[in-house]
Amino acid sequence: MGKLFGTFGIRGIANEEVSPELAYELGLALSTMLGDENRKIAVGYDPRTSSVMLEHSIVSGITSGGCDAVRFGLVPTPVLSYGISHFDCDAGIMITASHNPPEYNGIKFWDGNGAGFTRERENELEKIFREGGKTAAWNEIGDTKKVDALSPYKKALLDRVTEVEGSIKVIIDCANGAGSVIAPQILRELGCKVVSLNSHPDGHFPGRLPEPTAEHITDLTSAVTAMNADIGIAHDGDADRTIIVDENGEILSGDLVFALAGVNYLRDTENPRIITTVATSSVLDDTAGRLGGKIVRTKVGEPELVEEYRKNGGDLAGEENGGVIFPDWTFCRDGIMTDAQIIDYLSTTGKTVSELRKTLPEYQQIKRKTECPNDLKQKVVDDLAHEFKDYNPDRTDGLRIELEEGWLLLRPSGTEPIFRCFSEAKNKKNAEELADKGMKAIKESIEKLKRK
Repeated sequence: MGKLFGTFGIRGIANEEVSPELAYELGLALSTMLGDENRKIAVGYDPRTSSVMLEHSIVSGITSGGCDAVRFGLVPTPVLSYGISHFDCDAGIMITASHNPPEYNGIKFWDGNGAGFTRERENELEKIFREGGKTAAWNEIGDTKKVDALSPYKKALLDRVTEVEGSIKVIIDCANGAGSVIAPQILRELGCKVVSLNSHPDGHFPGRLPEPTAEHITDLTSAVTAMNADIGIAHDGDADRTIIVDENGEILSGDLVFALAGVNYLRDTENPRIITTVATSSVLDDTAGRLGGKIVRTKVGEPELVEEYRKNGGDLAGEENGGVIFPDWTFCRDGIMTDAQIIDYLSTTGKTVSELRKTLPEYQQIKRKTECPNDLKQKVVDDLAHEFKDYNPDRTDGLRIELEEGWLLLRPSGTEPIFRCFSEAKNKKNAEELADKGMKAIKESIEKLKRK
């Protein structure tokens, strides 16, 4: 990984780490990378307070390098991904910090097919950025054009999903993020009765923080039961992830959302190939088996999922955070399409969310973390690999260790100076014991290596 790029894109405190100067230079670098005349780059952003500022700078960089900027304005990330192909663009930039707090912003890069840049293209872009992009002559500066990207996305999605039968009452919490501008409307046009929470765009995120964790969506869980709704839906800041609340106010984890959306989406697919990461629950293995298919696991990160799909094919991809990629739709995690798939599943089966949840096996997962200096991360991985060598750990990304009672994932963060420990088992006691074992090993390794 280059110094600029994390797990996916560039992220940091707005006007400090992610500044207008950085945005301009990155726009210019992308324009330089594309090179030829008449290239078009789509640009979208989420409603963070710094997004418009950064969009102006990026557009300046793009046009300064001789490419045209197609400005989508305020859109969810999946709309940016879809719009790249729809408007025949050669690349795209999304200004978003996704689930991060309001002081953050970020910049993600997309290819002409609407997929996030591969690691190789990120490295190529960073090299140009370091060396300095090439500006165009005065008579070759690019143009800008503002377009409506929301309408074609909405039409295409509604053409793919059948209108619901009966009246499904939905409460959707858009976190004051980019989903606010389209997600409630799509659900209404699908035939749902919709109540919106935090669904006016506001970069201060006054309703709740953008990450749809249990502690952040308590208003949604309360509203679902108080209003006798059939389902609650929570998005993150750019609507590429979905978390579901059942009719009893119980939260379904991202793994379960992925599994339920997958069962519905793949119900007519023979032997589906589902691509996911080493951090995802075994419930996906069970789901693949139920559908007569198989699971393939990659490193953590959306680019890794797409790269595996492009190399070897697949029918669905996703992560444990509720981000699902429908490859014959877009090469991007799409929370709005995920919403539509879950609603379609409810409509076609006539079951409640809790009844659908019971069709999946129970697993308990624990997630912990501890501080770890960046320069020690790889040494800790190697040390832990020796510690757990008898278990033949999977080293796809960190260490995934299969044990009789469940599994452990010991993995350094790609964006922060921390080391993560995930554990999963059939019951909470075993999951806690595995997490204790993993955290003990991580901390002992870090302390030992610090002393060397």
